[in-house]
Amino acid sequence: MEPPASDVPPEIARFQGAWIGTWSDDIRTIIVVERVKADGRADMVFAHGDSAFYGTYREWWRTEAKVVHGVLTIAGDAMRIPWLRSLQFAFDGTDRLFLTSTNRSGGVGSGALVRADTARLAAGDRPNDWPWPGERVRIPHLTVRTPDVTRPIMLEATFYSPAGSGPAPLAIFTHGSDAGRNQLRSWSFSTEAHWLRDNGFAVLVLMRRGRGSSEGINGEETFGRDHDGSLIDVSAGVAEAVEDLDSAIAYGRTLPGVKPGKVLLAGQSRGGFLAMHYAGLKPGEVMGVVNFCGGWYPYGAVTTPYYANAGRGAADKVKQLWLYADNDRLYKEELIREYQQAFAAAGGNARFELLHGVPGDGHLLRLHPERWRAVADQYLASLNR
Repeated sequence: MEPPASDVPPEIARFQGAWIGTWSDDIRTIIVVERVKADGRADMVFAHGDSAFYGTYREWWRTEAKVVHGVLTIAGDAMRIPWLRSLQFAFDGTDRLFLTSTNRSGGVGSGALVRADTARLAAGDRPNDWPWPGERVRIPHLTVRTPDVTRPIMLEATFYSPAGSGPAPLAIFTHGSDAGRNQLRSWSFSTEAHWLRDNGFAVLVLMRRGRGSSEGINGEETFGRDHDGSLIDVSAGVAEAVEDLDSAIAYGRTLPGVKPGKVLLAGQSRGGFLAMHYAGLKPGEVMGVVNFCGGWYPYGAVTTPYYANAGRGAADKVKQLWLYADNDRLYKEELIREYQQAFAAAGGNARFELLHGVPGDGHLLRLHPERWRAVADQYLASLNR
């Protein structure tokens, strides 16, 4: 490694050194910026670890990068990764980088890295807890206690403090459903959280009970069935999720930098459904809803009534934004339109966007912010803060 020369501008020189963190919540990542030049060129090493979730093996490359307008960019071609368009690193604090990856289809991932001691890193030292994109917090549940009744169960969450100096309204983002061991994976939703921070919110990302490292049992798969096995009731799981969201809202309002008052609810899949449903139950608590591909289970006979009830409950008191894709592998266009029509017919107020041509699985629309961010920014700007 070479110290930056005296003619290297500070906004370029500050990238020099070793950095360690996580990419897309699951992939351990190290970069070493060996040298930087006054024109922004940088020589560096990029390395990532194994990921069972993404099916990747550990690899490393020595490559060239470029610093332009405070952003260090590695082109995917430079590392010969066929699916990757670019990696970008921007400062998110004095010794902290926010990583944004963009693949060839436009899908976006993100992560966080912190400055590491180069000598200790070279000697093989690694952290026990790898850096995470936000502050990990634990939420005491309002109603569910441990089996010995000595304390409330604790829910995992990630807090992103407001970007500005003053207090900001709270936004809560929560996840969809997963099966098997994937339920034990924690999600930071750092791309969406940074988007909400850019729009003036403090953000709390919730892992509901039995998910990630949240305590308790995931009861959302407790479906009522008829004698022939057909699905007739999802109310038990929905009610549990509402209780978890109650706990997150109560806790989030106590966090530093959070302004008292109504909250913005956002979520992916079941998280989007939950945001919409909660606004119908308690419209006085909710400023707005951003629903990414929301649905509880793709069976309209049981789930469509929830949309009608939410429309009646929220009516014109809660403006909502619903973002769906017409190639969603779980929720077909016919069912999505059935949900929207039931909500609107009952009096619900939602801007409904059914987007076309989303690469791959449209259920992962949230990973393509270039498809929805302009509309979503406009929606957030229209809310009464």
